[in-house]
Amino acid sequence: MTANQSETESLIELIEAELQSLHKGRAIQSSDLRQRVGKHLLELADAEPANLREALKVQLNGCAAQLPADLRLAVTASLALSGQAKEMPHLDQRVQWLSEQLGREFRTGKRRVREAERLLAEQIAGELQRRRSQILAGPQGWYLAEVRALLRLDTPVPESIQHRRIVATRDDLREVMAWVDVPSNNGGTGPALSAEVLHGGRLVRREQPFGNRYQYIVQLPAPLQAGQEHEYALIARVADDKPMSSRYLLTPEYRCDTLDLKIRFHPDRPPQWVRRLAGETVRMYEQPRKTGDLLVPDAAGEVHAQFSDLVMYLGYGIQWQP
Repeated sequence: MTANQSETESLIELIEAELQSLHKGRAIQSSDLRQRVGKHLLELADAEPANLREALKVQLNGCAAQLPADLRLAVTASLALSGQAKEMPHLDQRVQWLSEQLGREFRTGKRRVREAERLLAEQIAGELQRRRSQILAGPQGWYLAEVRALLRLDTPVPESIQHRRIVATRDDLREVMAWVDVPSNNGGTGPALSAEVLHGGRLVRREQPFGNRYQYIVQLPAPLQAGQEHEYALIARVADDKPMSSRYLLTPEYRCDTLDLKIRFHPDRPPQWVRRLAGETVRMYEQPRKTGDLLVPDAAGEVHAQFSDLVMYLGYGIQWQP
């Protein structure tokens, strides 16, 4: 098995597990759908929370359309996508309904569901890989292979150091853009930032397209050709006395493969709690909330979180209560 085949098989298994988790209870008709949908199905839906259910139904039905008729019916039943199935609050009820439609026993219906969800996972994996290949060749000309970030809250002013490893997707790539959002906790204007490139390029201009968004254009030392990698580092510091938000997130706007994040808290100002935040929308993280995915600072006052295969426009990072 080649590396690409192994990667595809792993992706299929992860999606299949997400489908099996989703099909419980009311499935796609669940009131807590956002909390139940895995990151790959979120990537498939590619929708804001208010449109998630309908967008996911459209995408699932589109992928299921490639399956034989009896397996399409099995997917409709297991995921409560339409018709009578969507009115049934329990998976066993839907499997019984499927068995009756097929003229088979209940256990046969369960086997059809397993087979259908496996084949559906294969279709979804193919669709996601197709989209990712388009992102790879996107107009920006690069993607993030790795971001290593350190936020220091034990310094005179908060400062963030980011090491970004990029991969060029077109020839003659000469500059890239790094973005930083610095919202405040009260929803107003966040603190101002100052920034400089530590190595790997030269900061040629700073843009602030709207209130809390800063964009830094970095000129590379030499043009990159498609497939070449390059790492540069950027440090950003709070430049005024406005308090920063009690969270540090990366919200990918281009492909991002991995994020490694550390936060070092001030020893005299330890947080009440710290939590890992993975693949959340703005509505989920805009108010600090204590969850089960908690982190405990070590003796140096540091916490550490890692993420992979980040979904664009969702938030990944660490949130805390001062």
